[in-house]
Amino acid sequence: MQNKGTDYIRRLLKDKTRLKRWRKMILCLSCVVVFCTVYALILPAITLERKTVCGQEEHSHTEECYSSDGQLTCGKTEHTHTELCYADDKTSEDQSGEDSQQTPEQNQTEGLEQNQVQTSDDGNVAQNGENGDTAGTTADETSGNDEESVVAGSAPALAAEGEGGTGSATTAVEGFDLSASAVTSDSKVKSVSLYYQKEDGTWQEITLSGSDVIPGNAKIKLSVEYYNIQIQKLKDDHGCLLTYDLPELLRNALAEGKITEGTETVGTLSISGEKINLKFDQKYLENKVKSGITTIEGDFYILGDVDLRKLDPDGKTTLTTAGKEYKLNFGPDAIAKYGKISIDKKYTSEKAISTPEGDFISYTITVTAGEDGCPEVSVVDSLTNNSDCVTYVGITSNPVELGSVAEGQKPYETMSDTTKTHGKIYQGNELTEATPIPTEGETSIKEPGSLVWKIGDMAPNETRTLTYYLKLKDDKPLNNKAIKNQANVYSKTYKRVYDDATFTPKISYTMPKSKVGDIVKNADGSYTITYRLDFNLNKTGSNYPLANFEFQDYLKHSSNPTDDKILPYISYERNSVQMFVKKDGESDYQEVPNEDYSTSWSTDMKTYKTNWSDSTDGNPNSFKVSGMKDKAIKVNPGDSYYVIYCVKVKPEALAAMKSDNVLVKNRWISSASNVAEDNRFKPGFDAYNSNNSVGGYKWADKVVGTGTPTDQTIEMPGQKYDLTSEIVQPDSSEATNFIVPAGSYLYTVDVNQTFGEWDATKVSMKDTLSSDKMEYTGYAKVEAYTYNATTKQYEIHETKWVKIDGLQTFTLTPSELGWNTQNYAYKFTYYAKPVKKDTFSTAIVNNKFELSGNVIRGGKNFDITGINSQREVTISGEFKMNVKKEAWYYEEAREDAADWENGKIYWVVEVSGTVIKEGTHFCDSIASGSELTPSSLKSDSLAGIYKGTLPDEKTLTGYRSLKDLQDNANLMDVTDKFEMTLKSDRELQVKAKEQITLETEKLYIIVRTEPESLPSKYRDFRTYRNTISTSDDGKNWISQGQADRMLCGGGDILKELGQTFTYDGTTVKSNNDGKDKGDATKIAKDALTSPGNYASWVFKVNYGGELSGTYRVLETIPDGMELTYVRVKWTGTRQGTISSKEVSELETSGWTKKTITAATDNNGRTETTTYYVKEKQALIELGDFIAGKTRDDYSVDVQVVCKVTDPEVLMGGKTKTFTNRVTLQTVDGQDINTATNPATITAQKIEKSMTKTNPVSEKVTFTIKANQLGQTLPTVEGTTLKLIDKMSSMLILDTTSIRVVNSKDNTSVEFKASLEADNTLTVEIPRNLPVTITYTAKVNAPPGQEVSFSNDAYWETYTSSSGTRVEEKNYSYVAGGTVGSGNNIKLKIIKRDQNDLTLGLSGAVFKLEKCTRNADGTITEDTSKNWENGITDLNGEIIFGVGATENSAMDYNTLYKVTEVTAPSGYVKDDTPYYIMVPKKEDGATDYSEYVKTCMKDSRIRIQYQPIYELTISNHKGEITVEKKFANPGGHDSNTVSGTYKFGLYENADGTGTQIQKISITYDAGDTTTKSSKFVNLELSKTYYIFELDDQGNPIKDSSTVATVNGMEYLTSYTTTNKGSTTTGLNSASNGDTVTATNQSRVKKLPSTGSCGVLIYRLAGAILILFAVVLMLIRYKEVRKN
Repeated sequence: MQNKGTDYIRRLLKDKTRLKRWRKMILCLSCVVVFCTVYALILPAITLERKTVCGQEEHSHTEECYSSDGQLTCGKTEHTHTELCYADDKTSEDQSGEDSQQTPEQNQTEGLEQNQVQTSDDGNVAQNGENGDTAGTTADETSGNDEESVVAGSAPALAAEGEGGTGSATTAVEGFDLSASAVTSDSKVKSVSLYYQKEDGTWQEITLSGSDVIPGNAKIKLSVEYYNIQIQKLKDDHGCLLTYDLPELLRNALAEGKITEGTETVGTLSISGEKINLKFDQKYLENKVKSGITTIEGDFYILGDVDLRKLDPDGKTTLTTAGKEYKLNFGPDAIAKYGKISIDKKYTSEKAISTPEGDFISYTITVTAGEDGCPEVSVVDSLTNNSDCVTYVGITSNPVELGSVAEGQKPYETMSDTTKTHGKIYQGNELTEATPIPTEGETSIKEPGSLVWKIGDMAPNETRTLTYYLKLKDDKPLNNKAIKNQANVYSKTYKRVYDDATFTPKISYTMPKSKVGDIVKNADGSYTITYRLDFNLNKTGSNYPLANFEFQDYLKHSSNPTDDKILPYISYERNSVQMFVKKDGESDYQEVPNEDYSTSWSTDMKTYKTNWSDSTDGNPNSFKVSGMKDKAIKVNPGDSYYVIYCVKVKPEALAAMKSDNVLVKNRWISSASNVAEDNRFKPGFDAYNSNNSVGGYKWADKVVGTGTPTDQTIEMPGQKYDLTSEIVQPDSSEATNFIVPAGSYLYTVDVNQTFGEWDATKVSMKDTLSSDKMEYTGYAKVEAYTYNATTKQYEIHETKWVKIDGLQTFTLTPSELGWNTQNYAYKFTYYAKPVKKDTFSTAIVNNKFELSGNVIRGGKNFDITGINSQREVTISGEFKMNVKKEAWYYEEAREDAADWENGKIYWVVEVSGTVIKEGTHFCDSIASGSELTPSSLKSDSLAGIYKGTLPDEKTLTGYRSLKDLQDNANLMDVTDKFEMTLKSDRELQVKAKEQITLETEKLYIIVRTEPESLPSKYRDFRTYRNTISTSDDGKNWISQGQADRMLCGGGDILKELGQTFTYDGTTVKSNNDGKDKGDATKIAKDALTSPGNYASWVFKVNYGGELSGTYRVLETIPDGMELTYVRVKWTGTRQGTISSKEVSELETSGWTKKTITAATDNNGRTETTTYYVKEKQALIELGDFIAGKTRDDYSVDVQVVCKVTDPEVLMGGKTKTFTNRVTLQTVDGQDINTATNPATITAQKIEKSMTKTNPVSEKVTFTIKANQLGQTLPTVEGTTLKLIDKMSSMLILDTTSIRVVNSKDNTSVEFKASLEADNTLTVEIPRNLPVTITYTAKVNAPPGQEVSFSNDAYWETYTSSSGTRVEEKNYSYVAGGTVGSGNNIKLKIIKRDQNDLTLGLSGAVFKLEKCTRNADGTITEDTSKNWENGITDLNGEIIFGVGATENSAMDYNTLYKVTEVTAPSGYVKDDTPYYIMVPKKEDGATDYSEYVKTCMKDSRIRIQYQPIYELTISNHKGEITVEKKFANPGGHDSNTVSGTYKFGLYENADGTGTQIQKISITYDAGDTTTKSSKFVNLELSKTYYIFELDDQGNPIKDSSTVATVNGMEYLTSYTTTNKGSTTTGLNSASNGDTVTATNQSRVKKLPSTGSCGVLIYRLAGAILILFAVVLMLIRYKEVRKN
């Protein structure tokens, strides 16, 4: 025993080293497992939420971060998180903090505005001077409401002091003269300034020294600032009137305007005589006195013109006003430069004046001097456009004194002052910058030069008028050329004014060409055509005459040439030309004497001669009619001309053309020397073509009849010939008749019917049958005819018979029948019969009759070889084979198809009869045409040839497919008995290799083609056509018919948008975006359930006309919509009616039956539709369809109307596309096809607009229109919605101005409004009413300073981008004439409920203290001056600074501190100190003082610029904040989970009893920051209990029990942070506390997203077990071994 123990110990010691090695390995593996386990546990937290470690908040500066003067006020730095801001390998504790409290921008009521003198009706203006910042008080605020307000620190107003005594009443009251006071020690004029207006519209101040040269035409502005006007004395002693002397130098200074404070008129400003009068309203002044205000101050300005007559010759003068003496300098020649003068230039007649001397334009130039007169006046008139078209008339380069009366076209002058000397006129060269007034007596003038009118000195208001003429040139194109000339007026050498006139020559005309009467057939066989060429120059639309007018006519013009072959036989009858004229105003045409015009002729259309000889000059092919050298043709507006002439056509023309008729073409062209030539109508300005057909011959005319029904016997009187041996020889037989067998065809041919004009006896006449399946029978009857010119009939002369029996062609000449040198017409009558009938079923045979040789007339030969006439007949043989072509079906392409990518159309050729003969050809070809879409044939297009008999009443096209046919039709495949040849992708031929017997069977040739294109859209269609032809020999083909196949886009079912529309409860308004084309009557309005945004779709079933029987349609309603109704809207014209059927079994499977009765589009026919609804689907069963194979005639339209419910569209401002889907099914629910169609809906956004006051002031009014349709908008909770209006910091809301009315009836709507510290206005309104919200805001900027601001209106929980923005750039307002109450300001505090701005809070106590901002930025209070215990009145208002004592007054540029001492009862006190200031530029200063500018930049100090500072301070009742957080299963903070979380407020700790309030917090996907909400309007000292609500609305009380929120399981816990920052684990809270509700996830395994889940543990455990087993085995082996 001891030995065993010793051995064991020895072995153990021996293995000690190995054991250490294993221990180390196991230790390492254990570390790996532990690390992986720990990492896997913390990994979900890292994945779900990355904590920042930078300690900074993300922030980008926006408009709200800056004050009105551009200073940064938010106190934050810009920062964007990067990867360095996040923890890398461990989580960090959640860092949260209080939101920084922002200073609210204050609201104000309609306050005091600076007064303006507004523009009067006559345009004269009186406005403010340089200092526009004087304070004032409106009459309303000093009378009425302010008297009832509580005034803080007020003292009795001091009595007004008089000006030199108390004064006494007098019968005549004079206004207080500001001008007179200005030169006394007690001057009431603070400043006087004089300005002139520069060319750019800006004003330049005039210095006293006169250093500036002022334009004499500049407006002068006199600006006066007054102050320290004793109100009582002004009212009692001066009748409320201030006056000021108008400087003598100014004229036209009429000012009848209003003096206003803001928008309230407080007086009038006017000028009477030499006085400027400011008349104040007495009640306005009395209200000032009542308010304790003793003085007023203000300013005004007027505008006027300079009286140039009062200037010294050098342009200088002195102006004295209010004791100030201005030396003014307007420069030399002031009247010449600036004295008013005007010019009016026009042409006196709308049309040119036509005289024998030429055509003229008459002009007048009227020059009028102004009130100052004008020295040394000259007028220079020159052509500025198309000067080469005219010349000046009646002037030379030497000056000539003008006359006063008209004399031809000589210039003359009329004057208003007939005692003065007439001006002079001469022609000069064109004006240049160096010589603007051309010199007289020039020896070389470049035409047309210029016209110079020297007037001389003009007296005030003197008028002179020059009448002169321009002559239109005859040799220049004038039409549509604007002739513009300009008259410039000079005074001395100064260019003053100008005017121009433009005369544009225009013509309007008609120029038809017509044939007069019928074409005449002459005795010599020729034809005469009489033409008439008309030209009418319309009186309307024409304003000048045409010079050197010509009529031109061409037989061979390139634009309409007569054939060269017949031109030698066409000629003008040169003695036939006549011209007629009807002058303007005449009623009849008169012939123009021959000596007044000439007619010239040409063969080359270039060289024309009047004396023409055909023998030497040839046959002319054009002519023209023009005036004589000394008497051109002039066509005046209203004149009409026409020319008549004749053309002769010889019969040789018809032989030369080898035609029964010839076309005579000619072209007439109009031309004038003063009308521009048009390239299209060279060599004139317009043209007219005329074509006339001449003839009526029948050189050869064949007619064929139908087959004879029975045998016929033809008698043969007369001489007979035999042609069967191909030689014409007498027929010696005694036959007197012959038999024409039944089925023969009668042919007749008329030959040489040329009115007896041509000898055709030597012409060879040949007739040929094209096929051996037909031959002549019996004799041909040949008749000779003579033409009777009297009766115009062909009369038979002689008949002869020619034997042609058994022939297939024959040829003869009339001379071979004994007719020589006669001009006979001939008629051939013969028969041909079918032969070899057993070899064909049908055959086409062509019969051609042709002529060759010469015809003779007058000894001249004309070759007419080639004239022919032919006809075709289709004959039937005894061999029977009937061929029919049909379209079968379309097979869609496979998705992975490499060939037949457009699918396959299957066609069937059905052959019946007795037999198909060997060698019979079948040709399948693709037809083409503009209405057809091609398809193509391929090498495997022959799908098969089958033979057999189909079951009774079964057709091959009744099988669904080729496979169905092969499997079920029991036909024999005989494809191998035919030979297929693909001629092209348009033609495939099949040839029978042997004779195939049919008898009662049929042969089916199946061909498939690939469409080249397919319909791409619904209702698109393509028609494909295939033809079949047969041939016995492969050469002569007989068409056996064709078949069409139409493919339609959406042939069985298609879906289309009818329209999107809105419905406001009364009216349907279409958005004009669908097939209904905006027709709102297409909507069944009575079926609409409520106002809203809708989409109307229509699905069409059986558009292609292929369906038959009954089908179901399953409708899927898009997400974000709800179904309103489904109805049958229209049925096809041939379908009749379609029934929507009841399906009773659907009602037992969760479907709800619906019915609707409405008028259809079938002439208003009423239809009741039954359909079924289940959740987001609707189903309708329709039948019975007819497969009429016609597009849209057998279809039905079903309308589906859906209402938009998607809140992102209705409230989020998004445009969304909703896709509606329908599925066509069999009655047993098998899907056949699907159709979809989108509808894009853009809901009507919130409308917002801004209105400025008139005149523009610091106040603006905003109007918001929301939910214009009045639909019930979606809410998270309750029946109200909150509309957010985010205002710029530049705006101060007037909280009393908020109004909400119903947009439809303008009735008031209950609302709540609140204003956040960031100047965000929230208005809570009903969710189901259309509302209009209006409010007024003040633009917080000084007058004249341009600022920009914006407003964004949107729904709560959505972003500002979803709403509507109103943006104003460079807004400014200017005070005009002003009046104010001294140098004091007032402070008006408005106390409002923070959560309901309509509630004014009384009883709030405030303290006001004067302060100083020190250089180091600290602010200290001045305890010597403060106002204490100011209490708000019943309206929640209080005014500081009212009263006449020094202690009560508040000053400009002074810093004040406002603090709330006591809050209104039940409200939380606002501990915020408010620092305020009203800046003002000091007297004479152009900018604010440095101290004031420093205060304006201090973000703590609130700046306003109006004399009454309005400060709105709001308080709230008790509030408890609820914030929502999330934790992972390990209890660590995690990312937010999207959804809406609801919370209830209770009085009982166990959550029983009535729920007092309910709020919600919504997290969107991607939100990362903690959100909160508040319970408001709570009692201050009361304790409440907050619970999160589960999905059933029950309070979650137990933090250890799982609750379901938004469909997820959580453990919910609560913590409360009170006002002292103490945190408890309770959900009880009171005012100011924050309750945090945390939802901890409940999952049975670690999440797989972002982690390893449980896999790591399984692997680790498996590894450990494996190693343990290995160790045991090793140990076991070692033990065994030992």
